Amino acid sequence: MAPVTDEINAAASNANIDRRGNDGIALTDVDVKRINPTVIKFKWSSHRRSPNRFTVWLRNVETQEHYKARATVWTSAGQLQIGLSSLNHKKGKYQLVLTKWNHYDDVYARSSTFKIRNSDFN
Repeated sequence: MAPVTDEINAAASNANIDRRGNDGIALTDVDVKRINPTVIKFKWSSHRRSPNRFTVWLRNVETQEHYKARATVWTSAGQLQIGLSSLNHKKGKYQLVLTKWNHYDDVYARSSTFKIRNSDFN
């Protein structure tokens, strides 16, 4: 019985538990639509302890630069579509990042990496 208890305790101590678990916003769907021009559609979930608003960024994975895609998004909306105008024709690997309002380093949610190509700006 002790080995099972040790495994449970080890798993609990290694869990990534932080305050975002109860007061943040979670991305539920991200879709890069390669139409002319390319847009990014995304959805999120929230709850009563979530903030009223947040900011949407496009983060270049290689350079770590953040480009503000939408300054203010109201949490209650639940979905949004953004363009690529904030990137100024900079191709690369990006992530969609939802952060505390106007604070790119206080992250609520981050998407998986996707590629932006030259053809996405046409």
